[in-house]
Amino acid sequence: FVEAHFIRDSVEQSLGIGFDGKNRRVHYNATQFQSFSHVLGILPSVLYSPKDSALISGSPQERRRFLNIQLAQTDPLYVHHLMRYHKAMKHRNALLKIKSEQAIESWEQMMSDSARYLMHRRKQLIDALRPKVEAYAHFLSGDQDTFDLHYEPSISLKKQDQIEVLYRKQRPKELIIGSTLIGPHRDDLHIIYNKREAKSFASEGQKRTCIAALKMAEWDELKMQTEVTPLFSIDVFGVHLDPTRTKILQEKLSSFGQVLLTSPEENESGTLYIEKGKLLQKIP
Repeated sequence: FVEAHFIRDSVEQSLGIGFDGKNRRVHYNATQFQSFSHVLGILPSVLYSPKDSALISGSPQERRRFLNIQLAQTDPLYVHHLMRYHKAMKHRNALLKIKSEQAIESWEQMMSDSARYLMHRRKQLIDALRPKVEAYAHFLSGDQDTFDLHYEPSISLKKQDQIEVLYRKQRPKELIIGSTLIGPHRDDLHIIYNKREAKSFASEGQKRTCIAALKMAEWDELKMQTEVTPLFSIDVFGVHLDPTRTKILQEKLSSFGQVLLTSPEENESGTLYIEKGKLLQKIP
């Protein structure tokens, strides 16, 4: 069980999440929830961890997750359409698997309406992050390399008004395969280095610089959209970047409000030992 106490809108609040091995419990102040979707955005935060390398080297699913988490913290309507889209697609896929077209058009209409909103908001976010990523990348590296973000929707943005028609045209093929082949669940975000795909053409150091810049840009955009200072959490501080860039990042952190970090190295702040929820020892 973990709980955060914080002040927002001049009111003391609490947000807690627990798991007893069987059931998950989420509470916001005195209200209990079964799903995280109800509390997204209450405590805006950015997590920067070694796993973020998957944003460049991993599957499109990792990059869609990045977009979804960022947008879910600022736009409740995005959460609504994301859940609505996947619910409708689940029903459509069930019909495709049994080779039935009964009532399939109603699910396609629902998917189309939500897909348009999801695509529109994803493009807006990427357009907003693009200049911030480049600025932070230059701040960290100090060179003239260029970094860019490119949104690749499964359905062309120029055909947003024809999504239902496209689903209808795809239906014969998808009845054979048994699943939906186009839509926001197949979107991707490309991270570009010097006008080429970072995944294939950037060095490890350049990739790490880009990820750090993307996380700082994420924090910047989240602050602007929510008008509160988000938490910035860094897991395993010091392993993401080389020593020079780590020092630059460390100096910048003072402007990021409250920062939570873990580190594999002891420092002047001391070390805390915790076992079963109790503080056992503190070494100065």
